Amino acid sequence: MKFIFGYFNCHLKQACLFVVQRYKMWQKRYSNRELDFREDIPNYSDEQLKEVLKLRDHYQPEAAQLAIKEALNRGIINSEQDLFSEEYRCEEIQFSLFPKIKKDRNRIKIRKSIARSLVICSVLPVVYGLVEMKTGKSWEGAGILLFGLLWLFCSAQLIKVFHVLFIRCLLAGTILGAMYIFYRLISLQTTVFMDFFVVLILAGLIFYGLLFMLKNARE
Repeated sequence: MKFIFGYFNCHLKQACLFVVQRYKMWQKRYSNRELDFREDIPNYSDEQLKEVLKLRDHYQPEAAQLAIKEALNRGIINSEQDLFSEEYRCEEIQFSLFPKIKKDRNRIKIRKSIARSLVICSVLPVVYGLVEMKTGKSWEGAGILLFGLLWLFCSAQLIKVFHVLFIRCLLAGTILGAMYIFYRLISLQTTVFMDFFVVLILAGLIFYGLLFMLKNARE
């Protein structure tokens, strides 16, 4: 078990940093765009341009002006006075625990990034299962190894294509894995609160990532 918690403590900071970076990216996707909007906006569909116009106060001024110019050229609006109508009234960006990613390219990129992290997580039960089998705990070790391989399979499939079944399997696996680790911790006499805390945080991060992919399921 020391191997488990050493691994958890080593990667907890990396996992937290990953979530913070993703959260900032999602919350600032309209105001701090790093992409070259001069190339992006002319390729937007009419519906995407309308969304930009509604959220123009949250874009860089240059990007907002380019969107307005493009909308005028396409005849989406007849003049800038149309922006004061009810249809194009600026909307407030509301906080959401699971922000919606509207662009397919960004949504797929984030899904693959989360799935790769889940693939890395599968290394732990696979290695630990092999260790348990080597120490004589054949059945328990085989069960842990099988769990790790199934986790690896579902995570790898999510890199290729989204499917709700894989998400549900990983959600169930997260719960079962956390319950097993809690059981092993309780059976130890040297357990400290930090061990439970680390497991709870890591399981929470995995659970959040899976639910985020589920909320942004449209491809």
